[in-house]
Amino acid sequence: MSEANLDASFIINFVKVVIREAINHKTIVAVSFAIVSLAVLLVGTQFPKQFSARTQIYADSQNIIRPLLQGQAATTSISDQIKNVREAITSPRLLRQAVEDLNLVANPENALEVENTTRSIGNRLSIRAIGPGLIEISFSGNDASVVYNIVSKVTDLFIRDSAESKRRESREAYLFIDKQAKNYKDQLVAAEQSLKEFNSDNYDGTEGEARTRIIAIENEIETIEIEIEESLTRINSLERELVSETQFVENRFRNEELRSRLSDAQSRLDTLLLTYTEDYPDVVALKQQIVDLKAAIQNSEGSALVTVSGSNSSSENNVNPLYEELRRLIATEKVDLNARRRRLERQNAELQEERDRLERIAERQADLAELTRDYNVTRSIYEDMLERKERARLSMTLDIEGQGVSFRIQEPASFPIQPDGFRFLHFVLAGPLLGALIPLGLLVVYVYVDPRIRFADSLERITGVRVLGVVPHMTTPLGKRILRSDVILLSIFIVLVMVVYLSIAFAHRAGVF
Repeated sequence: MSEANLDASFIINFVKVVIREAINHKTIVAVSFAIVSLAVLLVGTQFPKQFSARTQIYADSQNIIRPLLQGQAATTSISDQIKNVREAITSPRLLRQAVEDLNLVANPENALEVENTTRSIGNRLSIRAIGPGLIEISFSGNDASVVYNIVSKVTDLFIRDSAESKRRESREAYLFIDKQAKNYKDQLVAAEQSLKEFNSDNYDGTEGEARTRIIAIENEIETIEIEIEESLTRINSLERELVSETQFVENRFRNEELRSRLSDAQSRLDTLLLTYTEDYPDVVALKQQIVDLKAAIQNSEGSALVTVSGSNSSSENNVNPLYEELRRLIATEKVDLNARRRRLERQNAELQEERDRLERIAERQADLAELTRDYNVTRSIYEDMLERKERARLSMTLDIEGQGVSFRIQEPASFPIQPDGFRFLHFVLAGPLLGALIPLGLLVVYVYVDPRIRFADSLERITGVRVLGVVPHMTTPLGKRILRSDVILLSIFIVLVMVVYLSIAFAHRAGVF
């Protein structure tokens, strides 16, 4: 049958066709009803029951001690508590203990059987958070008693193991921190001793003092160098004056020598004139020599200086006082220059010593900084360890007294009476319903996919010819009597099937099978 419009008339006609097909195949429908109903009932009798038990535990951390020791004692926090609880409960050690206590295996010495049972219990355990601080532990299985015992035992073991584990961890943490604090105390004492020995063995002053001294020496050296330059300048000036004075003395000595020769020549001339005339060659020659000597004297000195020198020549000595004074000043300046140079050398040596001292101070400052840094770091860690040690001691005391985070049962597990999921009653009710719906559904599918023409609309659409009338299905009196007989027989069959159905249901409920 091709697809048709689902209007009201089509639906009514379709329903009528389905009913007629059901009547035509009434025996098959009745047998199908019986088979499906009984099959569903049998499945219900064999369907495994699942029981579950659950308990709620509360992680209590809001006690009266917590506000008083806030920031001092480290109580166990609830952060990521679900993960911790899940790991603790599903740990092989705790589950093996529960299996041994509940005698869930026939032979506890059989490691493989114990391991399989432990793994099966761990896979079926469920731990989830249901509120702030509330944790639900649930378990499911086929045996209600085993389910209840496993949930109760696992919860009890977890609470007891949690308390013991917290006390043990707190004590181990305290002992560890106490040991570390003692080690850092020894390191701190050693660092203090090293720092004290370094300060006593290496004292060259501070870097500031050394730099101040270097600056003072450099200023002194600069002053001495300026003084040396001034001394050199004065010595050069005096030496130039001395050179000039030396030339003057030499000119005066030469002039005196020329005058002495002139005087001798004049004496000899006077002597010759006593004997000879002026035309005598020797006299003429001597006169010419006298003229030459006078010209030489005039060329050597100025006429004024010759005059002054000539007038004072008899009273002057050959030693010039200005020349001696210049020599004395030069000698004094040279002595001072040598003294300043020695001071400069000494200051340079002191400057080098101060620079070496500064380098030693810098090197020792690096060593001192390292020692000080080690001391400060060790002291900081030691003080932190002391604080941690005190907090660990308080935490250990809190866990021993039960004042930290503790688990307690908020709602104990209840013995499971009703199984979870589909129960046998659900199968009893679903059997007749499915027995009726499945055959009807198959009839609907059969009518829908049947290629025979059953509707006038389909005929008009296929042939394109208008249908003038429809001959209805007619039943003869004999057919009606046969149909009535069949209905009565099928009704009796259905009643018998339901009696058997209910008998099986009550028998299973009573525990017969």
